[in-house]
Amino acid sequence: MTKTNNKWILIALFISVFTIGTSEYVIMGILPVIATDLSITIPTAGLLVTGYALGVAIGSPIVTAMTSQYSRKKLLVGFMIFFTLSNVVAAISFNFGLLMIARILSSLIHGTFFAVATVVASKTAPQDKQGSAIATVAAGLTLSTVLGVPLGTFIGHAWGWQTTFWIVTCLGIVAVIMLVIHIPSQINFQYQSLKSELGAFKNPQIILVLLITIFGYGGIFASYTYIAPQLETFAGFSAEAITTLLFIFGIGSFLGTVTAGKLANQWLMPTLSITLVLLTAILVLFTWTVHDQIFASITVFAFGFTAFATVPLLQTKIVQSAKEAPTLAAAVNISAFNLANAIGAYLGGETIRTGFGMNFVNLAGAAITAIGVIFSFILLIYVKNQRVKQQ
Repeated sequence: MTKTNNKWILIALFISVFTIGTSEYVIMGILPVIATDLSITIPTAGLLVTGYALGVAIGSPIVTAMTSQYSRKKLLVGFMIFFTLSNVVAAISFNFGLLMIARILSSLIHGTFFAVATVVASKTAPQDKQGSAIATVAAGLTLSTVLGVPLGTFIGHAWGWQTTFWIVTCLGIVAVIMLVIHIPSQINFQYQSLKSELGAFKNPQIILVLLITIFGYGGIFASYTYIAPQLETFAGFSAEAITTLLFIFGIGSFLGTVTAGKLANQWLMPTLSITLVLLTAILVLFTWTVHDQIFASITVFAFGFTAFATVPLLQTKIVQSAKEAPTLAAAVNISAFNLANAIGAYLGGETIRTGFGMNFVNLAGAAITAIGVIFSFILLIYVKNQRVKQQ
C-alpha cells in the first residue's frame, strides 16, 4: 500500500464519516422547523434523536454479525448507498412516521460503517501510523459538529428541513464515488466467522475498553447535554454567544481527536489514562469556571479537546486488542459510545431533578468519568503484566 493510496483511502473514509456525522447531529438544530412543519411538539420531534441513538446501539452488533463475511469494500460502498437512500426518504417525508422510519434505517448501518472504516484505516496504514489513521476517520465525525451541523441548521431554517437532507444526500453520493474509486478491493484482512468475532470478547482487554467507553464517555454527556443552559444561567452568555462557544468546543474536539491519534501511535495506554484524568479534572473545574465568562470559554475549549481525544484512543485500543477479529468488537464499542451518551444525559438530568441543581451536573460527570479512569489504570496494569509474561 503506497503512501498516496493510503492518503486517498483516509480521505474517502473521512468524507463518509463526515456525512454520516452531519446527518446524525444536524437533526438537533432543525428540530423546531420539523416540529412546526409536521405539526408536532418539540418533545415528539426529539424522539427522532432517541430513535436514531437506539438504532445505532441495537443495530450495530446485529448488522456487523450478519455481514462479517463480506468484502470490506462492498460493505462500505453498500452501506453508504443504503445510508444515502435513507436520506432521500427523509427528504421526501411528509409525516412524522415516515421521517422516523428514515432515521432508524440510516442509523442501522451507522455503527458497522464506523467499525469497518476503523478497521480498514488501521489495516491499510503502516504499523506505526494506525493511531493517526483511526484519528483521521474519527476527525470526520468531530468536523461534522463544527462545520456540517451549523451549515445544515442554517440551510434547514432558511430553505426548509427537507433541503438539509437533500444536501446530506448529495454528500452521500460524493462519498459513494470516493469509496468506489479509492478503497482497494483486496485489503490485508483475514475474514473471521461469527464465532471467531464473538471469541474476541474472551479477551479481558476488550471488556475493560468497553467499560472505559461507557463510564469515561458517559461522564462527558452528563455535563455536555446541559452545557448551553449552564453557560446562559451561570455565566450570563447570550444565545448568540453560546453558539460561538459550541463552535469553540467543536474546534477543541477536532484538535483533540487529531492530537490523540498522533500520540496513540507510540503511547496509546498512557495517553488514554492521562486524557481521562485531565477530563475528570476539567469537569470538576467547570463547576466553578462556568460562573466566569473568560474562564468558562477556556474550559469549554479544554473540555472539547479532552472529551473527543478519547474516541480515537478507545477505538485504536479495541482494534488492536481484538487483533484478527476486530470488526464486531469495534462495532460494539460504537454501541457503547451511544449507550454512554444515553446514560450520561439521563444521570445529568436526574442530578438536576433530585434537587442538586444544574451546576452539579459537572461534578456528576466527573464522578462517572472517574470510574472510567479506574478502569483505564486497571487496563494499563494488565497490559504491562502481559508484556512482562511475554518477555
